[in-house]
Amino acid sequence: MKTQRWVRAIQVAASLAVLWALARDLDGATVEEALRHASLGWLIAAMAVKGLGLAIHELRLWLCLPAPRPPAGKVFALGFLAGMMNLVLPARGGDLLAIALLNRDCGVRPTAATAAVGLVAFLEAAVFGVFLAVVLALGASQWIAVIGAAAQSKALWMVGGITGAGILGVWVLGRLGRGEKRLPGPLALVRQTAADGRAVMNSPQAVLLHVGLAVLRVAFTLGGFTLALPAAGLSVPVPWLAASGVLALSSVAAVALPPTFAAGPAATSVAVLAVFGVDRAGALAYAGAYWLVAHVPAVVLGLPWVWLRRADPPAGGRTI
Repeated sequence: MKTQRWVRAIQVAASLAVLWALARDLDGATVEEALRHASLGWLIAAMAVKGLGLAIHELRLWLCLPAPRPPAGKVFALGFLAGMMNLVLPARGGDLLAIALLNRDCGVRPTAATAAVGLVAFLEAAVFGVFLAVVLALGASQWIAVIGAAAQSKALWMVGGITGAGILGVWVLGRLGRGEKRLPGPLALVRQTAADGRAVMNSPQAVLLHVGLAVLRVAFTLGGFTLALPAAGLSVPVPWLAASGVLALSSVAAVALPPTFAAGPAATSVAVLAVFGVDRAGALAYAGAYWLVAHVPAVVLGLPWVWLRRADPPAGGRTI
């Protein structure tokens, strides 16, 4: 417990140090000028689109559970709650909470819950990587003019890593699900988890459904963060890729810097948007809009269930 507190204190201190380093050279006039171009209408639209993306994420989670599925409303509720906790906990700790709640509140086997949460994440990573690859390929000549050949090469490596991680995760679930049924201890749990994941993707129609919904989820998520650019008063070439770059690097930064303190999005916004000719004040304005788009829909959808779920007794966790 003391170790966790020390880790949390270090994360908070690191976040504050990053924010101070980014903002220390800005004067009030520069900040005021950046905020003067902000648009509340675009910000509301961005948050609404992001909220729809969260709803699609929970629909995917429900569809990834084995039949007979728990009530959709209960899965949506705990999914929204876990999504809100992802804003507070580093390394997407809310996903671990989702697994625990699916078992405790809905009676889903731990392996099936793990497979569902993992499949949702892996497919989104794969689709996100493919999307970035397509955008880079379609606008190759324009990107070289905007970000330079060297930066484009680095971006392609990042895209390849994201896509590969997602595809590898789905493939591993499928391969392990074919393994021998009699395995010792932890290996049996791994095998059962993989088998539960494989059972979800048991037909071409199921694959198309899950991939299609993953595409919608990624589109709405990127749409929200892209609309955050005009919300911050910014206009950049090919805004989808600018927002995608910030999102991808912010996800990596979230492993060490909790998203709640905005240090990760601030640092990545400054780094990525500088390539598009945006100054530090404008990038930090976008980081503020990004933070609101990431947090407000998740809190609005997740916070009510902190209280409401107390009135609904858990179904009782089942063991494997």
